[in-house]
Amino acid sequence: MTYTFPASPEPGAWIPTPPGFLPPLTPWVGQMVPFTMSSASEFLPTDGPSDLGSAQWVNDYNETKRLGSVGSTARTPQQTEIGLFWTAHAGAMYAPAFRKLAADRHLNISDSARLFAMLYTAYADSFIGCLNAKYHFGFWRPVTAVQNAEIDGNPETAPDPTWLPLGATPNHPEFPAAHGCVTGAVAKTVELYFGTPKVGITVSSNITNTTHAFTDTRDWQKEVLGARIYSGFHYRHSLDEGFRLGHEVAEQIERKFFLPLPGRTKPKISDD
Repeated sequence: MTYTFPASPEPGAWIPTPPGFLPPLTPWVGQMVPFTMSSASEFLPTDGPSDLGSAQWVNDYNETKRLGSVGSTARTPQQTEIGLFWTAHAGAMYAPAFRKLAADRHLNISDSARLFAMLYTAYADSFIGCLNAKYHFGFWRPVTAVQNAEIDGNPETAPDPTWLPLGATPNHPEFPAAHGCVTGAVAKTVELYFGTPKVGITVSSNITNTTHAFTDTRDWQKEVLGARIYSGFHYRHSLDEGFRLGHEVAEQIERKFFLPLPGRTKPKISDD
């Protein structure tokens, strides 16, 4: 699949971003045949990127501009650590976290296999759906929007041609947020598998060399949402829609696929 983009900034349109100005990453993923969805576009967001004339765009733009700048004085040290923590590769972060989750819950081989099948299928399909949506909408990243805000037609979004994000922007369109899609999918899968969001999970990052522990899947998702704003990668609306897509994938998997054998109960969440 070939993805085309403007040669220079246009209002709302994705173009390659600094520092590497790399070409779009794997647009073909959005055309893959998913494992559980009827098509890659089954959960395409009906509410697309924010209209550039809307109050939602103004709020999201200014929030990311303020908190996501590499030199932000509004972002706290803790928020900076969170933003950098989640720039590590999601798959590499989650694989050991999932193994520890199964071990901590003393899952047997059968229950572990079912959990991993659900988690990795949800991850894969949410990513396929997310990339399909990204290249469908082709929305611009904050670094492009802030540096070129004079072309968005909105007087409430002041440009800053020197603005750079805290992290290196991933080389694919902004909407919806991929980390929202995949984290939403796996966090919702954990919740549905155990029958409660109050499940402990521990995630480590090789970027900050720190570990974050959560006792509720909702707190895990809330931190990831904030992290992608602190890193300067995304707008809040994009994250909301990414999590929505991921949840839809997970909920369909729980309803229709990898169903437990008759008479089997949900594994206990006790740490004993």
